Amino acid sequence: MRYLRYLLVPLACCAGGLAIVLGLHGLEAAWITLVLLLLEISLSFDNAVVNARVLDRLTPGQQRFFLTWGLVIPVFGVRFAGPLVMVSLAGGVGMGTALDAALHHPERYRDLLELAEPRILAFGGLFLLMVFLRYFFDEAKTLHWVRPLERRLSAAGRVEALEVALALILLLLLVAALPERLRAEVMISGVIGLVLQLLSTSLAEAFGDEEQAGLRLAAGGGLASLLYLELLDASFSLDGTIGAFAITQNLGLIITGLGLGALFIRSLTLMLSREKALDQLVFLEHGAHYAIGALGVLMLAGIVLKQHDLHLPEWVTGLIGIVLLLLSLGDSLRQRGGLRRTP
Repeated sequence: MRYLRYLLVPLACCAGGLAIVLGLHGLEAAWITLVLLLLEISLSFDNAVVNARVLDRLTPGQQRFFLTWGLVIPVFGVRFAGPLVMVSLAGGVGMGTALDAALHHPERYRDLLELAEPRILAFGGLFLLMVFLRYFFDEAKTLHWVRPLERRLSAAGRVEALEVALALILLLLLVAALPERLRAEVMISGVIGLVLQLLSTSLAEAFGDEEQAGLRLAAGGGLASLLYLELLDASFSLDGTIGAFAITQNLGLIITGLGLGALFIRSLTLMLSREKALDQLVFLEHGAHYAIGALGVLMLAGIVLKQHDLHLPEWVTGLIGIVLLLLSLGDSLRQRGGLRRTP
């Protein structure tokens, strides 16, 4: 029951939001909003696991800041303003024109968003891929879930910047498979995603080792970790935002559905952090990072598939993440039970 108290507010908000949409726009609109809500939760549940680990290193005041303003920024910054900026840059139109298209000409806005899609996917895909690689290419890691693979990855972490080299090789292979007109913009967007991931995590690590990170980040305002959390959340949100326009072109429903989903994810993050669930469910973080890596690869693959008029449904991406998390959860519970039985 103590876990349920974290979910009461988001469940009430979701129910209230759906009821308002139902009253104002009817049953079809409420159903679309519910689908968008579930899409956001399925794509971002692994994000909650990773955020909870970073959140553990912040002070209570910094945690409150992230869980309040940290909700406003992803909902309105990433899901609304972010695509507007991308659409403006890719479409060669002003922000005012992009905003007018979003509010009054949704079909035009979707066309502009599809034009910006390769840049968005390249940025988010490389950022998430680097999160995955840097987690497993760590020679200090001693706890392994998929032992044969993770031991080798951990040992490979002795090679300086190997994960950066692998990510760049993958990006070069991706660019080589694209039409010439897309190569420069995809390469630049991917490199920006890679650099921002390296920069944000390096800034956080510059405050000290993990044991002292909380105290040192408190002195530094926690800006580096907050930046990392927001960038990570943004990368998760990009794929969902693009997918949402395949479901509906109504921007109000998109913001409502994804926003309610983000509220739910924030509560899950808070629950995992305050209940120290990751210290007990030891493989859950591993499963989350595998899901992150899978999402990053699928986002990059989506750029190539788009050139052949193919599209991987967002529910497939979400299902892969959920399956990986459930597998890691099951093994975590078995490991926990085995430790309890050990005399």
